[in-house]
Amino acid sequence: MSATKTAFAPRLVSETRLSETEPSETVHPIVRKIQSERISRKDSLAFWHRVTLATVRSDSPDLSARQLAMLMSIYLEDGLHTVRSLAKHLDVTKAAISRATDSLCKLGYIERKPDHRDKRSVVLARTSAGIHFLSEFADTIQAERH
Repeated sequence: MSATKTAFAPRLVSETRLSETEPSETVHPIVRKIQSERISRKDSLAFWHRVTLATVRSDSPDLSARQLAMLMSIYLEDGLHTVRSLAKHLDVTKAAISRATDSLCKLGYIERKPDHRDKRSVVLARTSAGIHFLSEFADTIQAERH
């Protein structure tokens, strides 16, 4: 593939732990597609550069890689998300997640809600502004794919 036309397929929650040695019938169809459409490192970097440039040029706030990973985890992965669970999932400190939470809450992309299971904890919840941001981000990725 040329640098101007690179394939991109997002990782889905169900694919994150699959190994390449698993029988093909247990591998998600998207994983098989990704594996069959491998692109060079240079093309991968060129694609990500185009996506990054498009987001920098947009009116959307610049999010750090950590903030973006955290936001996508909250929106793409089912279940309740707490500072502790996200810190464990992303393999970063709770302090790093707390700082990212503060930033994402100020932007209105997530909100803190009481955790009814554990009164000492809060749940990080989705918002319509966060859904809108990630929808536009996905549109940017798709536009840069072509």
